[in-house]
Amino acid sequence: MSLVNQVYGRLPVFAQDLAISVFGLKYRRQRLGPGFDDYVAGFVERESWSADKMQDYVTERLRFILRLAFLAVPYYRARWSDAGIEERDLAVLTPSSLPYLPTTPKEDLRSDPDSLVSTTLPTGARLLRQRTSGSTGTPTTVWTTARDYRRFMAAREARSFGWAGVSIRMPRATIGSRLVVPDARSNGPFYRRNLAERQLYLSATHLSPENLPDYLKGLNRFKPKVLTGYAHSHYLLARLMLESGSRLDYRPLAAILGSEKITPQMRRVMAEAFGTGIFEEYGSVENCVLATECKRGNLHVSPDFGILEILDDQDQPVGPGEIGRLVCTGLLNETQPLVRYEIGDLGAWSSQGCPCGRSHMPVLEGIVGRVRDVVLMRDGRRITLPTGPIFAAVQGVIEGQIVQQDYDDFVIRVVATADFGPRESSQLGRQLKHRVGDVRITVQSVGSLEKTSAGKSKAVISRVLDHESESA
Repeated sequence: MSLVNQVYGRLPVFAQDLAISVFGLKYRRQRLGPGFDDYVAGFVERESWSADKMQDYVTERLRFILRLAFLAVPYYRARWSDAGIEERDLAVLTPSSLPYLPTTPKEDLRSDPDSLVSTTLPTGARLLRQRTSGSTGTPTTVWTTARDYRRFMAAREARSFGWAGVSIRMPRATIGSRLVVPDARSNGPFYRRNLAERQLYLSATHLSPENLPDYLKGLNRFKPKVLTGYAHSHYLLARLMLESGSRLDYRPLAAILGSEKITPQMRRVMAEAFGTGIFEEYGSVENCVLATECKRGNLHVSPDFGILEILDDQDQPVGPGEIGRLVCTGLLNETQPLVRYEIGDLGAWSSQGCPCGRSHMPVLEGIVGRVRDVVLMRDGRRITLPTGPIFAAVQGVIEGQIVQQDYDDFVIRVVATADFGPRESSQLGRQLKHRVGDVRITVQSVGSLEKTSAGKSKAVISRVLDHESESA
């Protein structure tokens, strides 16, 4: 655990609110600062363009990114030159001819993120770093500048929040990866306030029937207009509300949720509990693809954010309804451009159009394998475990997986490097205990992780929940 997090964990609640608000002020300036409103206007305007005009815009932007990558990014310069690709070849590429270029494996970004950073950044540009583990705990580092980040947020403001009829500037509540209530044994409150962004941050690790009244107290007291964050955590909260006969004292305007596929059952439960529209959002920390739900219930890809390809095992485009690998080319990040990046998810194009009229924004049938990982504790808590902060804080982890064998019995499986030893093993145990409490933890070094029937590794496996499902 970092020194900042250790200090934060020792602060009283009012001081934690203050600390979060100070960081919130910094993030607000980074994300919503100069140029943000102009970027939003651009995304809104392009929604009304014809398909041909959007295609011309995307092609022009693609060629700019490709030229930048070739001339200023060491990774692409070396890789494309070795493949015999020259600058003049890139100048005539279109989105449909992107398969001319090799893909960028996720492992290349994980192993050497700095080699994908542009060498021609503006003088004095300050780099912002984000880290995530992906689905199996392997750290991924993404670099941007504040200007890049404002473009990302402007797209979400126009397409995610805007389509739901709300704004990111409205008071909002979030259930996400931040460990805002560090003590797994806390008696509450189970929320903290980011005053700078008018944000109520609810804990993802204390959801239980016993703790539900405190969650409702926070929501009813501050009445956030927008619900954001993990879809599955909101689903767990909604289930607890319906099972207890509880309701909010007010009606949020919208819930904009991501990190996993929203199933019809999840949507029904959340809509009934929260009394508002549920909107799905698909994106990633790499910010090379964005798909958002329109009011007709369809998930549209924003081509002016990033170009999405869905490929089979032979790297050929799949047909509508066929599941394939998602490969993304981001058009907004000029600091660390990603071209034909293998994001690690599976999905399918829809075979149906959408009556909303956005024919130049293709529709996804769905994303496969992004269900957020949950464990069930003996005291009734259903904890959403964000594995990124757990594994990314420890050196020597190539891949990781958490297995809940029983309520109080956990196994952490690690595919490790030579740098991983007893010290790192203890760190992993402490990281997990901060989230679930005092449980028995065994750390195992393995050659590979357990796979699903789809061939993907799950970050969290709960034998308790599996048994519960079989018994239902």
